[in-house]
Formats: sequence, C-alpha cells, structure tokens
Amino acid sequence: MAIVKMKRLRLMGMRSERESLLHLLQKLGCVEVDEPAIDLSDPQWAAVGKPDGQGLATAREQSNLLNQALNVLARHVSLKGGLLRPRPRLSRKELFDQDSYRRWLDTAQAIVDGERELANLTAEQGKLQTQKAALAPWLSLDVPLELSGDENIAVIFGTIPARADYAAMEAAVAQASDLTSLTYASADRDLQYFLLICHSDVEELCCETMREFGFSRSNLRGWTGTAADNDRQLDNQLAVVAQKMDEAKEHIASFAPHRDALRLCLDRVAQDIAREEAKGRLVDSECAFYLEGWVPDPDVEALGQALRGYVCAWDIRAPEREEYPTVPVKLKSNRLTEPLTTITTMYSLPAYDGVDPNGLMMPFYVFFFGFMFADLGYGLILAAVTAFIQWRIRPKGGFGQLVRLMIMCGISSAVIGLLTGGFFSDFLVQFTGMLGLPQPVIPFLSAPEGSGVPGPLLNVMGDPMSVLVFSLVVGLVQIVVGMAVKFWMLCRDGKVLDAVLDVGSWWVIFVGIALFALGIGNVSGYPVVLIVGCLMLLGQARGAKGIGGKLGAVIGAVYNGVTGYFGDILSYSRLMVMMLAGSVIGQVFNILAAMPGSGLPPALGIPIFFIIFLLGHSFNIGLNVIGTYVHTSRLQYLEFFKQFYQEGGRPWRPLEINTKYVDIEEEK
Repeated sequence: MAIVKMKRLRLMGMRSERESLLHLLQKLGCVEVDEPAIDLSDPQWAAVGKPDGQGLATAREQSNLLNQALNVLARHVSLKGGLLRPRPRLSRKELFDQDSYRRWLDTAQAIVDGERELANLTAEQGKLQTQKAALAPWLSLDVPLELSGDENIAVIFGTIPARADYAAMEAAVAQASDLTSLTYASADRDLQYFLLICHSDVEELCCETMREFGFSRSNLRGWTGTAADNDRQLDNQLAVVAQKMDEAKEHIASFAPHRDALRLCLDRVAQDIAREEAKGRLVDSECAFYLEGWVPDPDVEALGQALRGYVCAWDIRAPEREEYPTVPVKLKSNRLTEPLTTITTMYSLPAYDGVDPNGLMMPFYVFFFGFMFADLGYGLILAAVTAFIQWRIRPKGGFGQLVRLMIMCGISSAVIGLLTGGFFSDFLVQFTGMLGLPQPVIPFLSAPEGSGVPGPLLNVMGDPMSVLVFSLVVGLVQIVVGMAVKFWMLCRDGKVLDAVLDVGSWWVIFVGIALFALGIGNVSGYPVVLIVGCLMLLGQARGAKGIGGKLGAVIGAVYNGVTGYFGDILSYSRLMVMMLAGSVIGQVFNILAAMPGSGLPPALGIPIFFIIFLLGHSFNIGLNVIGTYVHTSRLQYLEFFKQFYQEGGRPWRPLEINTKYVDIEEEK
C-alpha cells in the first residue's frame, strides 16, 4: 500500500561536467530535475543565472525537421506498417550515435527540400495552367495578341456576358459605323469573346454602342504572337514542369526505406529535448552549476555510486511534511499491480502521504471484471488477443498497462466463466439441439439432469437471486477493506479515537446486523452487538457544541452512513446485472443462429449457424468489454476509493530515456 518514499536532492558540480552529468542522470532515469527553491534576485545568488536556451531551441528545430520529413513521406509514399508492427531493438550507443544522427538529419533536410521544390513546381504548373485558360477563348483568332492598332486603326479584344445578344450587338456596331470589323472568337458559360477592328475615329462610338450589351475590354498585354502559338508554348512548358514534378516525387519516394531511421532520430532528439529542458531548470555560473530534484529512496545508493565519478557535492534529505503537496508520487508496483496504474492515474494519483491503491484494488478489479464478463470463450479470446498485442508490439505507457490488465481480466473471465457455466453463453446446448444431438456432458459447462457431473457454481440464468446475494457480499467485502485502510490511516496519523468511532462503529453495526439476522448473539432478546454499535455512533458528536449541534451531528452521521454504506453495497448489484446481460444477449444470438439451421441439412445449417454466431458474439464481446471496463472502474472510483482515497498527487517525471519508435536494450 505504500507509496515510494522520495528524497530531495541538491547537487553542485563543475560546469565543464554539466553535460556529461545530465547524460548520466538520463541514463540512470532516477532523478526528476526540479526548479531550485532559490530567489535569483537575492544578492547572494547574483553570480548565477539560467543556462543558455540555444540548445533547446536547436533540438526543437531538429525535431520539427524530422517530423516534417516523416509527414512528407506519409503524404507522398505508401508506406507499409500497421498497429501491430513491432518496434526495433537498439542499444543506447546506437540511439546516441552522433555520426548517424547528423547523416539522417541531412536526409530529413533533403526530403523537406524535395517537397519544397515540388511545391514550387506545383505553383509554377498552376500559373501556366491559369495562363493557358486565359488564352483558351482566343485560340480561333489568327491575329497576334500584341496587335494594338495605330493612328488610324483601333484593335480591341473584348467580351460581353453570355446572355447578351451578340447578333444584335454586331448589327448595332455596323449601324453605328461601316468602318468596323467584328470577329466572333468563342463563348463559355459566362462570357462571349470577340475582336473589334475599326477606324480610330469611331473607336469611342463603337465602344459606347457595345457598352449597352455589357462590353468589357480584355487585357492581353504581355503576349506576343497568336493565342495558338502561345498555347503550344505553354503545353511544352507544362510538359517540362510535369516531368520535373515526377522526378521530384521519385526523389522523395527514394527516401521511403529510411523512414525507420528517421523515426530513430526522432526518438534521439526527444532525449535531447528532455535533457535540454532539464538543463533549463538548473542555475549556473561561469565555473559551476546547481541542481535540485527528487530521487526515489531505493535509488539513492545507486545514484551516489554513479556521482562519485564526478567533481561534485550533493545532499539528500527526506521532505518535510509541509513539502508533501509538492512531492512527486511514484507508485510501488510489481508485475501484478503495475497494470492497475492506468486505472488509478485515470482517476487521480494519490497524495504523497496517501495510500497506493493498486495492490488493494488488483484482486477486486480482476475478479469483478471476470465476474461481469464471465464466459470461458469470451475470456480466452480477450486474453489471447491482448497477449498477442503484448508479445507483438510490447506497448508502453498507459496503453501497455491496459493491455496487460486485460490479459489478467481475460484469464479471470475464462476461469469464472468455466465455473459459472458460460461458454459463448449456451452455445453447446443450442448447437447440439439444432443438430438433434443429446446435450453434452461437461463439468460446470453442460450438466444435464442425472449426468452426475457438477453443475455451475452460480447460475445467473437459473438462479439470479443467488448471484445477486453473492454480488452484494463481495461488494461488502471490498467496502470493509476500504474502511480498514481508512482505519489504518487514521491510526498512522495518531487519530486512534477517530478511527474507532468513525470507522469501527460501523463495523460493529455491520456485525450486529449480521448476528441479528442469523438470530444469534442476543441477550434477553436484545441485539447487544448492534446496540453497542449504535451507541458508538454517539461519538460522532464529540466535536459539536451544544445539545442541538451534538444531536445534529449524530443524526447526520446516521443518515450519511445508512445512505452511504448501504447505497454503496447495493451498487454492487451491477455485478449480477452485467453478468446477466452478457449471458442473455449471447443466448439470443445462439437462438437466432440455431433457428435457420434447425430445418436444414447440416451441410447448410452449420455454416448459417456459425455466420450468425460469429457476427452476434463479436458484437456481444465488444459491447461487454466496454461495459464491463466502465462499470468495474466505476465501482473502484465511486464505491471503493471514497472510503479512504486521498487524491491530488502529481506524477514523478524523471529525466530518463523514453522512446516511442524503438526499444532500448538493457546493457549487460
């Protein structure tokens, strides 16, 4: 139940050894570098300051470069991979190999430059296509586009709306002056295009006439030669650009085999960023630096041994009680309890002076999940799938903890499912019944009357009340365990009287109720134990003033206790409800699968049965995994944790080697 004890580290060393020492701390992974508790404005610290942040800026730039390169590859190259792709294993030396790192940074830059070149070519292609589109309306005209007329002749390229009457405009222009020539070029959805050649003296008159039809001049400046000639030139230019774009794409695609190396570099630069961020929390001078942090007590000796190789001085002390709110929390876990960390952190880490709930919660969580999911087939599938994921990709962090937790829950579900007679609900009965075969005789799973083999220990379909009573009993057990932890915490803090009166009184009441229900322990017909427990509740008024205050305190304690404890116990009825729901839904799918096949030959009926069977039970497994996970977690958060849990801790975040794409092999 204990949380790992932390020690406060203060260290002063030579600035020349600062980088080497930070590398050491990162390798050890046992020190959280914290902001030092000093005031830099104090004259005593006038000679020190924060380290230069250029290293952090450089590392982040390199990280951005690598991410950009990987994103470029993802956009332009179809890369094989998948969620279940195992991570490469590397040594620490390979991870921090500087020559390889610089080489792959150059590769990343080449990839980014390649996409930049491709973007420029794309922009150029768009510009050429825009120019080609602007020339398209004039392709039928065999006149140079630079033709602008002279002192006597006016040449006008113009447009009118598509809805305008071109013939009417042509007639109007001809009527205005016979010194005109109007040539129709083309039309599109919006405009009609034409060329007007007229005498300079009537140019303004013609334009005024055409304005009645929506006339507008077209700007074709910068073009020489006919539209068709320019269009052919643009086609040639587009072909060259397209070829260059293909070459640029091929150049980018040629880097696809280096994706894993770039990911390795991304993991490497992540370590540099972490180290530089830690360095930013130090203070230093021209010749020395100062560091503060938190070290788990079990790692103090190993840290001391490693520091002896450096010219430095350090001090390690236990935190004062007033420092507890700032002390980071590390849960003391083993292989069985570590997977529960994802459940605890999703709620909130315990306070430093609180209790690690993982060990207390583990047997209940695994049992409750298995009880609600209770099916031999479902449990084996869940355990097998999650075990395969764990073997294949070795997931890290919260996802890895969840996977390992589901392995245990799957095994629990399989065992409890066997003992309670669940194997894809009543698959054996329905399948053999469809084929007209006698019910098989299998202990726990299928025990026909008179078979002589043991039946299910609990039958949720046949005797739900027994399952309900059992659910409430195991719920009471967990609540009592939570109360026991609270009792211990109060005694630990020297509050023995509070422990006896606030917690112990309800234990006496629970025992008194049980004895009264069994009809034992009565003296002269009076339930003595229950009466003693009720009298102990009077101690709830010890802190209240006045008769009214004391009476209110007792009434409040009784009300809160009855509604709280007994309400919490009733909440565990969801164990039976979820177990029943999964069994009923599974049974429904089995019945639906057996109905079509019962009147068909086995060669046809069996395939139909298993198609419906697989679809239905796949849905039921997915639905029940989610529902069971939610309800099991809810029982811990709302019923169990409320008995003793002190939240509010912050996670211990050491300077360590933490990779995403590769696994680091332990040095021998």
